[in-house]
Amino acid sequence: MDAQELVKKVYDLVEKNQGKKKMKAGDITKAMEAEGASRDEVKAAIRELVDGGKLVYSYFGGSFIEIPHVEGSANPQS
Repeated sequence: MDAQELVKKVYDLVEKNQGKKKMKAGDITKAMEAEGASRDEVKAAIRELVDGGKLVYSYFGGSFIEIPHVEGSANPQS
C-alpha cells in the first residue's frame, strides 16, 4: 500500500466513524496494521492529514482524531 492510499484509508475510516465513535490514534493504527501498514506509516499518514487540516486532534477525557467541525458562524449566509 502506498502512502497516498494509506492517507485516504485513514481519512475514510475517521469519516465513517464520525458521530458514532471517537477514534483514538491507537484505534486507527490497529485498523491500518490489520491491512498491512506499519505503525510508522500510519503515524506519517495521520501527521500528513493533521498538518493539512483535514483531521484535528480533540481532547475530551482523552486524545481523539476527528474531522474538523464547522462552526455555524464560520459560514455567514449572503
